[in-house]
Amino acid sequence: MRNILAIAGKDVRVYLTTWTSYILFAAFMLITAFFFTALVKQYLEVQTEALMQQQPWMLDQLNLTDWVMGNILRNVAVFFLFLLPILTMRLLADERKGNTLELLMTSPVRPIEIVLGKYLAALVIMTIMLALTLVFPLLLQLYGKTGPSLGAPEMQAAAAAAAGSPLDWSTVGVGYLGMFLLGAAFVAVGLFASSVTESQIVAVIIAFAILLMFFVIGFASRGNDSGWQSFFDYISITNHLEDFVRGIVKVSGVVYYLSFAFLSLFLTYRVVEAQRWR
Repeated sequence: MRNILAIAGKDVRVYLTTWTSYILFAAFMLITAFFFTALVKQYLEVQTEALMQQQPWMLDQLNLTDWVMGNILRNVAVFFLFLLPILTMRLLADERKGNTLELLMTSPVRPIEIVLGKYLAALVIMTIMLALTLVFPLLLQLYGKTGPSLGAPEMQAAAAAAAGSPLDWSTVGVGYLGMFLLGAAFVAVGLFASSVTESQIVAVIIAFAILLMFFVIGFASRGNDSGWQSFFDYISITNHLEDFVRGIVKVSGVVYYLSFAFLSLFLTYRVVEAQRWR
């Protein structure tokens, strides 16, 4: 365990002392903030339209948890698809290119400790990225209670109830749990891609191609009435995330993401182990 923490600590320090990480953080937050602003604006427009048309049933369906936070988490999943392969590209590829992986192999460190240490470091950085987005639900909690006061008094009361209720934090928490599990799986795939090549660019391409395949396979299963539909639904990353975003914790979803990460780490271990005997 000491060797794992030492390797992880070294890589975390490298991440936090290089400009690449901060550029990723800044790009991630700027893009996420743009979509957050757009979703809040759209929410207020729909709410105002419902008030002007005196449609209380629309106000009952409007809530910040589903309309804003749910869509933000879905967007973050897409951003992770592009950014996490960049985050993980250097972990082992850089070691191979600089011939420092062989040096690690000659030290009293087992291959599994190298893999887990690298994985833990990237997992910490990914968690920091995800934690930065907590500013958005906090803003909604602080300022989401005020809404437009248009229309009849009863409509104003309905609007106040719709706009003034706090976020459903249990749903938001489950959504973040799903995002963490998804990010952990993505990081494991990125680490595997970084282990099979010396080129960081190639590592990004391999990781992105693998993750994209599991992203789009969920869309391919829609409208497919064959016996393969249930299989495609299960291996789709997006389908499992939807349950978490809606506040539903399914054992199948947790097992899926943990299995995804475990398989990727096992393959990475086998690649590093093979490197030891070359």
